Amino acid sequence: MTIAYNNYNFAKRKIEAFYHMTHIDNISSIMTNGLLAHGNEFQKQDISDHAVNDRRSKLETVYLKPVHSYVPFYFNPKNAMLYRRKGIQEEIVILVFSKNLINEEGTVFTDGNASSGATRFFNNLEDLKWLKWNCLNDRSWYNHRDGRRVRMAEVLVPHRVGVEKLEKIICCSHKTYARLKQVVPVHIDVELDRKFYF
Repeated sequence: MTIAYNNYNFAKRKIEAFYHMTHIDNISSIMTNGLLAHGNEFQKQDISDHAVNDRRSKLETVYLKPVHSYVPFYFNPKNAMLYRRKGIQEEIVILVFSKNLINEEGTVFTDGNASSGATRFFNNLEDLKWLKWNCLNDRSWYNHRDGRRVRMAEVLVPHRVGVEKLEKIICCSHKTYARLKQVVPVHIDVELDRKFYF
């Protein structure tokens, strides 16, 4: 079953976009080739946690495909992954994608970090009700049970996502902003916004 976009469900749950984090060094190839699943030949810098990524070779439970065969997006990018990389967060950019991304054929979403054995996978928009929105929309995950995992709920799009669905790119340093303006087409907004970072 393909997910059907439902604006009411999204507005009620404060879903404004989906977010993908990457290193600034990967932006040029993304502009040319789109976002590709993990470990692709064009990736120059990997910001992922390798211990966690080893667990993402498992199969998700909807289509029985490896989690690594999907391009991952977050409902909230200010999560434990970014926190673990806060030492290099000035080099990390956040790609903001349209909510319509969830309409892509074969897309699934989760109620937590896809690498966790406690996480469930869905492909019916009605199942958004199972996600813990108090945690996802809070300023912090610390006051929520299992908040670290929950805050990293994902939307997983198979194989490739083109930049035509990219709405803007966010960064947190003037140096990174200047680099982005050199390689990002003028029709894609670039914003320096520290509230997305630690």
